[in-house]
Amino acid sequence: MPDAETAGNIATLLFSLTLTFNGVLQPPSALPGFWIFMYRVSPFTYLIGGWAGTGLAGRAVQCVRNELAVFNPPSGQTCMAYLTPYFEEGAPGQLYNPSATSNCEYCPLRNANQFLAASRVYPSQRWRNLGIGWAYIVFNLFAAILLYYLFRVRRVSFVGLAKGPARVADLMAVCFRRMFTRHSQPPPPGKEAESNKIY
Repeated sequence: MPDAETAGNIATLLFSLTLTFNGVLQPPSALPGFWIFMYRVSPFTYLIGGWAGTGLAGRAVQCVRNELAVFNPPSGQTCMAYLTPYFEEGAPGQLYNPSATSNCEYCPLRNANQFLAASRVYPSQRWRNLGIGWAYIVFNLFAAILLYYLFRVRRVSFVGLAKGPARVADLMAVCFRRMFTRHSQPPPPGKEAESNKIY
């Protein structure tokens, strides 16, 4: 970068993008179609996925009062009797007062894996996330050394890099100009009658 201020501004922008689109602050299903690539390229997606998938795997969830679904079963039924068909179909939550006949307390989660799955964080992917994290580290080391060599040792500049494609574009423009320009040369000897043709 030409100066520290420009480098700081670009680094801040890129860092804020990696934080915003890592799948935790905003689940991938809520991202607009165009921005889903940021979820995939953000290193924080794999870092947080690895941390959360390892640290929270299988932890039991205990809902607080304002997270519970509180309702009354039909008259004469206990909470468990009323919800038995719901649990038989694979309900993900847990019932805190199964023998009560009013104010049933239902927590929609049993363990942290269900909560993590909403953000596409799975404990089974922790080794994959570790490998991708190391790939980011190796790539960054390689890119830092390569860029240092190019811009500090070889003294390559952005202007110099831009001159190469500009020369190719100029050469192509000259070729196209010569191909499609009408030449005004005199006709070859003996072809004077066909002087309206291009030679």
